[in-house]
Amino acid sequence: MNRDLGVTKHLGLDLGGTNIKSCIIEMVNGKPRIIEQASVPTEADLGPESVKNSLVSLVKLKHQAFPDISSVAIGVPGTFDHETGVMRVVPNLAGAWDGFPLTELINAAVPFHVLLINDARAFSLAEATMGAANGKKVVACLVLGTGVGGGLIFNGAVHMGATFGAGEIAHQIVQVDGPLCGCGQHGCLEVFTSAAALCRRAGTSTPAEAYEKAVTGDLQSLKAFREMGDWLGLAVANLVTLLAPDVFVIGGGVAQAGDLLLNMIRASAAENLKLFDQKYIKIVPAELGTYAGSIGAALYGAINAGAKVSFISTT
Repeated sequence: MNRDLGVTKHLGLDLGGTNIKSCIIEMVNGKPRIIEQASVPTEADLGPESVKNSLVSLVKLKHQAFPDISSVAIGVPGTFDHETGVMRVVPNLAGAWDGFPLTELINAAVPFHVLLINDARAFSLAEATMGAANGKKVVACLVLGTGVGGGLIFNGAVHMGATFGAGEIAHQIVQVDGPLCGCGQHGCLEVFTSAAALCRRAGTSTPAEAYEKAVTGDLQSLKAFREMGDWLGLAVANLVTLLAPDVFVIGGGVAQAGDLLLNMIRASAAENLKLFDQKYIKIVPAELGTYAGSIGAALYGAINAGAKVSFISTT
């Protein structure tokens, strides 16, 4: 691959249950610039082989349009083996994904060594580099949706840890012997803060419906958001005590509730934080929208291809 650190282009894909989003960024002297974004249907119901073929086709299509692409990375939901690229637990995608050798199969079909990154970690890298947390050294992110994703960014790099899976903020246990989580543990934060949990408490079909009812003063929906905010605030307080992030970025579909939810999280975090002043609780909404995952994947590929990303803002 081209490792010219002057001007390079990098492709990021974000594998979602409904769409595969793509983003091409151009790196110029450490500064990333988005030059193309696009989206195609995932057709996840057709299974892993079909999804793999769609990813291969996208990589080839983008390479034809941009022959000087230097790296390709894909943000994927769930977990995978970081050494082999074999998929493990993949939520919201139909078919037998556990054991599916996604990286090997894609690499055999394209002229690139394709990297995988968890989609929430990709989101986090994007928001820390080009979004709501630009210029911050320690960033914690939560993506609120069907599941609850998370990520930690230290000095512009995704913190993977010894497990290569660090950043699963929603799988900290907040209630010992609590309800069973999809991960197999009991009492995870995700159990109390997923879209399904919110809707169940609010008595609605969607988070958007819960929000619409809450802003009109519906007591059940307001209580549902308050309970969600209470649990998320506890998690934020735990992370302030443990890691002291400069800022928390909250994104995902459920986060579209905006200050209705964010103010509840702030209040709960302040109530639960005893060791430090409340001024260290800084919670902001995500800025990059639905393409954050593909932007982050492109950045991850760029960094692994040798690009030096200047993440500290000069403005």
